[in-house]
Order: sequence, then C-alpha cells, then structure tokens
Amino acid sequence: MKGFTLALILLGLTGCGSGTSLAGTKLTLIAVNPNVGQAVFHLDCGPAGGDVSDPAAACAALARDPTLVTSPQPFDCIGGTSSWFDVTISGSLNGKPVHRKFSTCWTSQMATLKELGVAGSLESHVLPRRHGVVQPGIRRTFPPGTLRPGDVLVCRILHHRLQLGVPAGFGPIGSVGTGGKDVASVTLSGRRNADGSVTASCHRGNV
Repeated sequence: MKGFTLALILLGLTGCGSGTSLAGTKLTLIAVNPNVGQAVFHLDCGPAGGDVSDPAAACAALARDPTLVTSPQPFDCIGGTSSWFDVTISGSLNGKPVHRKFSTCWTSQMATLKELGVAGSLESHVLPRRHGVVQPGIRRTFPPGTLRPGDVLVCRILHHRLQLGVPAGFGPIGSVGTGGKDVASVTLSGRRNADGSVTASCHRGNV
C-alpha cells in the first residue's frame, strides 16, 4: 500500500512539472506608443524560435503558465509619454487561436513582458517610423495601410516643425501646436479612421 501511495505521489509530481504542450505555438506581440513607435516581437515553440531574447526560456515560461498570453495582467505606473503601450498578442497557442489586447506600462514588473523576454529589448524592435507629411492649410487623408500605428504625422509651418504620433486606437488622435505672445499659433491635428486611414490638418490658429 505504501508503495502504491508513493507511486501516485511521484506521478502527480511528474504531471505538475511537465507543463503544457506548446506544439503549434506561433505568437506575434505588437506594442504601440504614439510617441515611441511600433515594436514587433515573434515567438515560436515546438521547436523554440523567434526574435525574443531567449525563445527557449519564453516557451518554458508559457508551458508553466499559459495565462501569460491568455490572460495578461497589465502593470500600472505613473510613467510619462513613453511609458504606456497598447499591446496585441495574436497567433496560436498550442494550436488554438489567441488574440488579446491590453494596455500596460512597459516594465519587467509586468509578468508577460518579463517572462516572454521582451521587457528589456524594446528599442531594438521598434520599426522605422513612416512620416506622413501634411501641408499647411490642406486637409489630407492617408489611405489605409499608408500609416500604421506608431508612425508619425509631420507638418512644417511658419518655421515650426509639428509632429503627432499615430495611436493604435481609432478616433481623434489629438493635436499639437505652438504659440504665445507675439507668436502666431499653429496646430496639427488628426484622426485615425475605422478603415485604417488617417486624416490630418495643419493650420494657423488653435484647434
């Protein structure tokens, strides 16, 4: 009887340590901050591969805790304009489709970013930013696919260079401008439309 009980305990320990099979796992993580740009990471498991810092370690972490992808827990911080990112994880986990969106402070204190090995390598994964040039006084719409989230609108007006990042979400982007005493006010504003196009205007005066 003691031998049978010991066998059951050993079997239970083996099951707990084996984790989850990750065959057929291919994930893409996209992080967007309109003031920084768009960063893209890839992770494959079974076999381990991709461009995260340590694919094997990331796959092992996922095997232990699939909720890192299926139910990410954002980390809150005060931060600044370059701290918060809108993150999308998509692809397949153990052959099953996965698509999660969340916003988080970009820090190793956020478990998913730490365990997938992406928290410390953001800068090297930021894509070159496309520039959408807006001429003063002319409202312009960039067709879908011309500007992606993380790209930037640029306007040169009255010796000023105004710049406005494109966010991941849809709707008004906001505005940026300059002015003051004895200085003509200028404004660049924009909107990301539901079809992925971006509409912007650059003009004298406030919004």
